[in-house]
Amino acid sequence: MTITARNIDTNVSAKTLTTNSGDYTIPYLKAGNYTVTAEAKGFERELHTGINLQVEQTATVNFSLKIGSMTETVTVNSDPLIDFGKADAGEVVENTRVTELPLNGRDPGMLSILTAGVTWNQGSLQYQRPFDDTQANTAINGGGSGNVELMLDGVSNEASSTNNTGNARIAYVPPVDSVQEFKIITNAYDAQFGRNSGGVEDVILKSGTNFIHGDVYEYARRTFLDANTWQNDYKIATALPGSSVSQFSTQKHKLDQYGFELDGPVVIPKLYNGRDKTFFAMQYENWNEIEPNTITDSVPDPAWLTGDFTNLRYWNGSSYAPISLLDPMNITQNAKGTYVRVPFGPTDSINPTPAANIIPASRINPVAQKILSFYPKPNTATAPGTNPFANNYTVAAQDTDRYRNALAKLDQNLSAKDRLSFHYGYWERVEIRSTNGFTNDAGNGQLPHGERSHTFTLEETHTVSPNLLIDFRANVSVRADYSIGGPRFDPTTLGWSPADVAAMGTAAASEFPYISVSEFASLGTNSDGQTVSNSLLLFPSATWVKNKHSMHFGLDARFQQSADNIVGGGNNLWVDRTWTQTNCGSCGSWDPASGNSIASLLLGNLTSGSNTINTKTFWSAHYWAPFFQDDWKITKNLTLNLGVRWDFDPAQTERNNFGNYAFNTTAVNPISSQVSVPGYSQILGGITYLGVNGNPRAPFALRKYNIQPRVGFAYALNNRMVLRGGFGESYRSPQNAASSYGYNATTNYQASDPTHPGSTYPNLANPISHLYSSVVQPTGNSLGMLEQLGQNPFFLNPNYKIPSFWTYSLGIQQQLSKSDTISIAYVGSRLYNGDSSDNINHQSASAYAPCNPALGGRNEVCSNNNPQNTFLGVNGFQGSNYYDQTTINGLNFTRPFPEFGDITEYQLNDARTWYNSLQVTGAHKWNNSLTMHGTWTWSKQMDSGGFADTVYRVPSRSIDGNDRTNRVTLSGVYLLPVGRGRSFLGTANRIVDGVIGGWELGSLYVFQTGTPWGVPGGTNLLNSPYVRPHIQRDDGFIRLVAPCAEQYKEDNLGRYNLVNLPYDYDGTCTQANFLAVPSYGETTNTVYTGIRLPNVHQFDANLSKNFRLVERASLQIRLEAFNVLNHPLWSESPDSNTNDSTFGLIQKGPSGQSNLPRQVQLSAKVSW
Repeated sequence: MTITARNIDTNVSAKTLTTNSGDYTIPYLKAGNYTVTAEAKGFERELHTGINLQVEQTATVNFSLKIGSMTETVTVNSDPLIDFGKADAGEVVENTRVTELPLNGRDPGMLSILTAGVTWNQGSLQYQRPFDDTQANTAINGGGSGNVELMLDGVSNEASSTNNTGNARIAYVPPVDSVQEFKIITNAYDAQFGRNSGGVEDVILKSGTNFIHGDVYEYARRTFLDANTWQNDYKIATALPGSSVSQFSTQKHKLDQYGFELDGPVVIPKLYNGRDKTFFAMQYENWNEIEPNTITDSVPDPAWLTGDFTNLRYWNGSSYAPISLLDPMNITQNAKGTYVRVPFGPTDSINPTPAANIIPASRINPVAQKILSFYPKPNTATAPGTNPFANNYTVAAQDTDRYRNALAKLDQNLSAKDRLSFHYGYWERVEIRSTNGFTNDAGNGQLPHGERSHTFTLEETHTVSPNLLIDFRANVSVRADYSIGGPRFDPTTLGWSPADVAAMGTAAASEFPYISVSEFASLGTNSDGQTVSNSLLLFPSATWVKNKHSMHFGLDARFQQSADNIVGGGNNLWVDRTWTQTNCGSCGSWDPASGNSIASLLLGNLTSGSNTINTKTFWSAHYWAPFFQDDWKITKNLTLNLGVRWDFDPAQTERNNFGNYAFNTTAVNPISSQVSVPGYSQILGGITYLGVNGNPRAPFALRKYNIQPRVGFAYALNNRMVLRGGFGESYRSPQNAASSYGYNATTNYQASDPTHPGSTYPNLANPISHLYSSVVQPTGNSLGMLEQLGQNPFFLNPNYKIPSFWTYSLGIQQQLSKSDTISIAYVGSRLYNGDSSDNINHQSASAYAPCNPALGGRNEVCSNNNPQNTFLGVNGFQGSNYYDQTTINGLNFTRPFPEFGDITEYQLNDARTWYNSLQVTGAHKWNNSLTMHGTWTWSKQMDSGGFADTVYRVPSRSIDGNDRTNRVTLSGVYLLPVGRGRSFLGTANRIVDGVIGGWELGSLYVFQTGTPWGVPGGTNLLNSPYVRPHIQRDDGFIRLVAPCAEQYKEDNLGRYNLVNLPYDYDGTCTQANFLAVPSYGETTNTVYTGIRLPNVHQFDANLSKNFRLVERASLQIRLEAFNVLNHPLWSESPDSNTNDSTFGLIQKGPSGQSNLPRQVQLSAKVSW
């Protein structure tokens, strides 16, 4: 029997013969509208029409021929809504919803969020534009963000995934008008798919047909169409007297997204007629946007820059009280061994001043004062009960985005046996966005940030015989990503010497130094970089139909490169209250009543920091995966999908071996003969290098037996119901980035005076005006195991196994009517050998016990245990604190490798995740002009692996940070049944029809429960902190957590007592819910706090009017509203710092809403 499938738009046909069992398969067909014909000698010809073949669909079309003449034809209209031949679960977003739904930014990838089992884990709903790498935030069935396999026209669409990016970076994002269909496969049991955890996203581009089609369009947004942000309204209400509030009126917003799409046959009059064989499609799109960006920061009082801190206050729980500034140079040790400082003021014997909290001019560091002068002045009043110098600066900034996208596609029907397709895509984007709102040289952000991508894709299909076809697909992409974190700057203008700046390297010499200031806005940058990623992706395959078997086999080969040709580096400095608070930095708990980070910086005393000189690298990764898939139609009703995939995924390599291999734990370090360390007969351990001394070029070995079985079934219970299920294994894209110690060089800032123990005295030899006595320069691998001594290196597990992801499902799908379906399924997944880490050089827990106040110990037992530093001045320790310190804390001599600090081993493979869900989907296909789609996902995801505390060896197990219990989506397009040819007023004249006809509604709604709120770092959960979320009346903030916390504090008698921390709280603390983990204390594991962030709602809608201009041309005018109800969301974490008076509060106002205010978009599109 001869079976012919004809694409009615292109008139291109594909033929095959049935097997001896009467089965047939026609693979490699493009999505579109088809007729399928069956012919056999002595039988009537049977024709099935109206078949809409969707992407990745296996449409079952059965024939039952009657005896008769082949000249007689029986016509059957059939468009199957249910796939009876595959176990894969997933959904197709058809062209109607692709083009007619209100997509904010018109990124087709965002259509994935309308599928059951899919979550989008970006905290802000703002970033849904085509250049925002939205797929990096997409997770499917517990597989984790950025682990979805990206495909375009059936071939991988990922940019180079080397260096820790997984599948998060896409090679090409097609414009919406060039997309035919979009499919999400949430349970991919077909062996052709792999290197993912979760699912597959496949976008099918439009192809030309025998008729010219196209459109030209403009989507526009303007300020007058926008609602103001809730934050701007708040700023107007809280502006300081005399401050201008004009900047907080609805900010300037201008967006123009315009372009054209054209497709059809290639026809050159009198030279070439390509109808039925040669087709083209092309599109160009441009995006220009000026968008509002209100930024709130904390900045110092201008008087502080002169040393006058007399107005320094904090909220003590009931009122504002003074904060005392202590002189870091006037410190003594009391009888209990605690180091205590004297406040600045009349009692300061070193530099007395007339009043408290005044720093003498002689003590002000001129470089620090110059740096602080880059802070703008406060312009916003702070809320009652909050830190009086927090969130006191607001600027209504403007960001700009420029984006363009071009696409060209050619399809050629070479002969009855050969088809060829080629497309080229290009896009580029430039963004300018401030993160701290400063307009001077200390500003930071994306200044600018950009991407540029070129993608070439080729497909050729050859029919060897009616039952054997060969297909070859290839993709080449080049993507460049760059980011400049701040303006070019000469740091010698701050007062640094040219010699110091030159020694810090080229990155430090061209940027304002990055300084993170506790409780205040950061300054400067150290994040410049550019990466160029190259990918060659090959996918040869064949399909052979034999009896009841349809076998698909081939090879998935990927060759990828990543070149870091602009590398960041320079200074990364940190300052907090350490040097001006009552207790020295290593002498006890944080004190809200003393210290100030600006004062510490003004004195020139940093808390920590480093300078890094990085080298350019070039990483390569190769991947091969042969696969075999057999779709075995055992009976008319039962099909088994059996597959196997074999991954060969070696670790990436660096072209010049600029990387480190595993830490050698057994080799004797060269310094062993130079030093004598009590308790150690030998000093073991050291850094090793890739490709040196017999080490491999890759950081971990190739696993040769990553074989993945795939098993699924589809059983037709009747002609309208199918039971399907299956299980399958896939290996995730490895996410690794080897260290490059030696090739890069780091010099750590020595904050403490090396001649005194611990953090008792500041290092006056290296204030901020002269950060380093000397700067370590890159030496390659020449230092051998002397590299990184005294520092905190990391390395990758040399026995790493690529994580294995198992997915399984069982569900039923029912066709309720000609146009309606519903499906209900259980879907689960497990991740094994997940990535985790451990500190293999942690200090001894038993040595911590006498120092832990929770166990009756005293901090001073450890902080004052400072024997002579045996590493002082030893070669190899340059750049670390060990090189200069005369003493060293004794706890370091409880480490397995005392010559190093912490040593972190990544990718230890002891992490697991498990996910269980109920998923329900209902759909109404376009019928009487209505398309509806809805989903509900009820799920839970848990994680385990790694440690909550590496010293006390507390294992970690918790609810996943992106767990969402309930997720509901609704979407639809409705062409109102009014006007000519419609149900109502169907015979209206053209004038009446022009007014009342052609109206169309489109809408989408997404609801998802908030993600779990985790216990803040350095905090233990004692009791449930749950409180009903509500607005706190005194400041209007959202109270999400009951902030009842306590900490250990030493009294005047040297006793450690638990004291409550002060908060602005409208409730009552009858017991402590949190404990600030004391120095040397144990961090406990918390499975779930019982608190979730606020729920997320997204409601967008459009209203369109369609006009028929001529027979084959129409005009659509559309009004779209995003966040239709202008409902602001604060789906974000509350203040998680137990030291803040606003702990547990979402600061609604100082903190902007996590979604956009209502924005209205006007558009016009002419289609033909």
